[in-house]
Formats: sequence, C-alpha cells, structure tokens
Amino acid sequence: MTHETDLARLRSLTCIKWNHYPDDVLPAWVADMDLPPAPVVVDAVRALLDRGDLGYNFAAASRIPEVFVRRQQRRFGWSPDVESTRLFCDVLQAVELALWAHTKPGDGVVLLTPVYHPFYAAIETAKCRLVDVPLEGPAWELDAERLEAAIDTTTRVLLLCNPHNPTGHALRAEELRALADVAERHDLLVISDEIWSDLVFAPARHIPFASVSPEAAARTVTITAASKAFNLAGMCCAVGHLGHEGVAAAVKALPRHLLGAVSSPGAEATLAAWTLGDEWLDATKAYLQVNRDRLAARLAQELPEVGLDVPDATYLAWLDFRALALGDDPAAVLLEKARVGLSPGLQFGSAGAGFARLNFATTTELLDEIIDRIVRSVRES
Repeated sequence: MTHETDLARLRSLTCIKWNHYPDDVLPAWVADMDLPPAPVVVDAVRALLDRGDLGYNFAAASRIPEVFVRRQQRRFGWSPDVESTRLFCDVLQAVELALWAHTKPGDGVVLLTPVYHPFYAAIETAKCRLVDVPLEGPAWELDAERLEAAIDTTTRVLLLCNPHNPTGHALRAEELRALADVAERHDLLVISDEIWSDLVFAPARHIPFASVSPEAAARTVTITAASKAFNLAGMCCAVGHLGHEGVAAAVKALPRHLLGAVSSPGAEATLAAWTLGDEWLDATKAYLQVNRDRLAARLAQELPEVGLDVPDATYLAWLDFRALALGDDPAAVLLEKARVGLSPGLQFGSAGAGFARLNFATTTELLDEIIDRIVRSVRES
C-alpha cells in the first residue's frame, strides 16, 4: 500500500485535525488518520445514500452485536455474550455511563498515567476522585505493587486503556492477570477501553481484559469501536459489552431514548469495516508499521536525545523531549519554532511533563517533513 500526499484534499477537510491550526502548521496531534477510509466502508455508506434508505433503519445496527462477538472470537480468542452487548454513540458515552452507574461522589477511580486525557474529565464529571498510578518508561509496564498501594477502601473503579494511549503499550498477559487479581481483591469495576485493539503490531498481541478469567469478565465493561482502525471517528458508533451485572442493570433501567441511538450511516460503516475490511486493515497496519519504524530510525539517527519506546500498538508515538530542555510543554515550543502540531504531554497528566505525542498515521512524505521540521528547529536553536 502506498499513499501520495494530497495537501489540497487534506486542507479541504472540515475535520478538527486539519482546521485547528493555521495552514503553515503540519498537524500530527488528534488521533485521526490522514489516510482515506476503507473502500468497502465508503461503498456501504454510499449505497445507503444511493438507495435513499434514510428512514427508520435499524437493520445494520441490529447485526453489529453478533458481528462483534464473532470478531472477538476470531481475532482475540474471547467469547463475549451477545445478550450483554449493546451499541453506544461513542466510547466515552459508555465510559461515563459506567462511572455514573457504579460510583458515588468521592469514590476513587484508578488511572494508569499518562493516559487518554478525556478520562480525567469523565472522572471529574462523575464527581469522583482520581487515583493516579504512574507508569514508568521506557517500557511503560504495570507496577502491580504500586497499583495495590494506591487503592483504598473507597476506590471503586479501574479505568483501563488497553492498548494504552499515549504510550502505545499493549498490555501483556501477566500484566492483565495482575490487574485482574487486584480488581478481584478490592472488588473493582474494570472499564476497559479497547478501541485500539485492531492496531497492535506483531509480535505484540491484543488480549481483551475480560478474557483473562470468568471472574474478570464478570466485573468488566469492555468498550470498543471501528473508529481508530478504520478512521471512522465521525460516524459515532461504538460497542459495549456489559459483563458487570450492576452496570448492565443500570443501563437496562434507563429510559429507552435517553442514550440516543447510532445513525444508519454509522452502523453501516461499522458493519462493513468489521465484516469486509480485514484486507484493508492488514495493509494499513503494515503501512503504519513502516511509518512507525521510519520515525524511530530517523529519531535514533538524527535526534537521539529524544526518547521513544517504539509502540506495540496505535499510530501514536510518545516522545520524551526532557533531555533537550524544552520545558514541560515541548509541543508548544515545536508549534512555535517548527510549525508542527503535536499533542502536549501534559494533556495526559502530570507524568506527561516534557513529553509530546506524535501521530504518524499520515503519508510517508508528510511524516518526513514533520520529522525534518522538528530536527531543524532543535538543531538551529
């Protein structure tokens, strides 16, 4: 798979990635790909429009839970229960619902930090208390003893990002077992955001948290979507498996229309991606892996002061600029001097000071230009 840079097309997009900064800035921040979506997805949505099928249409949505179950079985060896599976408008809707259903103000929610920044807002909105358990580079692996020590009697939830954003760490089986043991001892609900599960690079592999054991499955809400792997964030369709009986009962008790429903185009896009898109996904993963390795090799050669633990998963690179003395927010410095838009590390928590996140899901030409600008700005300062 090759992708040519079409800056005119990218600049014409109305998505936030290409409209947040002035035109002289190359954006490498929010987790959208610059690559076109899978043709099978485009065809499915176009067919819906071409036949004018825009009325009350629940056909595609009704198929997704069964497709999700079969896909989890085939790709990850997990056999979730289709009756416990339902659709949501996005992953964060399901995260916030699970927090609302299971906690009361002041309860503790564990985050393995640095971590996906909307999680902090979700905890604050639920009036809960952050239980910050920092991960340490370069490997970003779980320290089970640190986790255990941080939990008290009012800690109720572990909010997990698996694979982990922003570090790109795919949690290994022993880490997940350790998490499950702690959750069992302290009776924690585990909310596992597994939206990056399809973008794990061999030899690493994705292991659903709920697949660790029947006991783990019974205390877990697993949430995922086709949006990251297939570049469909704007289609707003996610899937939640409500293995935790208390959360499942709370969702069932809600008024029928309170949570809304996914749109027909969103459901069609997700269904097409998960039933017809594997060939495209495999090619895209290979392309992203080449970009990942190119970024790592160029930084090692041209800017070795920047630390990078090559990510197991995602298309995000967690860059350590601390050796360059660019301050707590190197993204701000690089925006000004290099005209490159990265995600500030501090967005992901205090552990992100001195870091920035770079999105390498772009064309090789644009990736090279982004790297060139960073290297020049640092070397010339």
